[in-house]
Amino acid sequence: MPTDREVALEQALVAIIAAAETGGVDVGNIIKKAGLYIVDSGSPYQIASNAYGVQAAQEISNAHSLVLSRTE
Repeated sequence: MPTDREVALEQALVAIIAAAETGGVDVGNIIKKAGLYIVDSGSPYQIASNAYGVQAAQEISNAHSLVLSRTE
């Protein structure tokens, strides 16, 4: 069962992606760049181990898929 914080973070991620998607931003490029930031051990934006980075990249992809399924 997810914690309240996990639910809030997922909601925040979905809202940010939705705002970008409906605002005409190149969301695919942002998601690609974010994925690189979180799995690159030399990135100043990587704040957790690589194992979490891989999972975080998947969560970003899942959130983007959810947004796309609702903005058709």
